[in-house]
Amino acid sequence: MTDTSGSPPEVYDRTTITLHWATAILVAIQFLIGRTTNLLPRGPLRVDIWSVHVLFGFAFASVVIFGMFWRSTRGRRLPPINRGVFHVTAVAMHRLLDLLLVIMVALGITNVFAHGFPLFNILHFPKFGGDAFMRSINTWHGLIANIIVAVALLHSAAALFHRYVIKDGVLRRMWPTMTER
Repeated sequence: MTDTSGSPPEVYDRTTITLHWATAILVAIQFLIGRTTNLLPRGPLRVDIWSVHVLFGFAFASVVIFGMFWRSTRGRRLPPINRGVFHVTAVAMHRLLDLLLVIMVALGITNVFAHGFPLFNILHFPKFGGDAFMRSINTWHGLIANIIVAVALLHSAAALFHRYVIKDGVLRRMWPTMTER
């Protein structure tokens, strides 16, 4: 279905769009830091990079929580472009991402305290639980990160499918400066 009406596309509000892309960027940065930092030798540089990961994690938590609040209270709601299986799949994908992001926030914060993390070796968070708890939380944190990236890649592929195959204007809603060909 191609939009041939000639009217400007309906787009989400600027805050919703900003929070969406901030979440996407933070997921990518956090995933890269989380998957590469342990390749460095133990020492101050590694602690500092993990400290950046923790700070970005708190920023990520703020963006996720504020984004959900914004969308549920003030964000622009648009009617679905597609009905049926595409709409049901899109709603399910977004709810799954929301759930995974909330789980990640909870696990990330728990992980900081399970490690008793030394932020830049200046501020030491209190340590809760033993080493088995810490390893368990760390494992779940990594697993959910992998799942989020996989689901986000599917989400991105679906957006590109809408843009280049279906040509229905879905991607324009979250990226208002985009022009359809």
